[in-house]
Amino acid sequence: MALFNIMEEFVEEAMDDLINKSGCCSCYKCREDIKCIALNSLPAKYVSTRKGELFSKLSQTAKLQHTIDVNLACINAIELVKTQPHHDEE
Repeated sequence: MALFNIMEEFVEEAMDDLINKSGCCSCYKCREDIKCIALNSLPAKYVSTRKGELFSKLSQTAKLQHTIDVNLACINAIELVKTQPHHDEE
């Protein structure tokens, strides 16, 4: 297993529901922009093994603050992309 930032999975899980609720465009480009913006505002959490990934998920999902931070980063990213979408750009 290569290095993996498990925050990517947390952001992807959170942004699906939040995008639907926000009325933001959900095209591939907008979703990737949201993901990038959110991930850049969060600390990276890298793991190198499946065991490390599972341990990190278990320890992180138990923390309310972690969930709040991920949701807030996604909401802020969605609002930015919603007002300045780049999906028409190549």
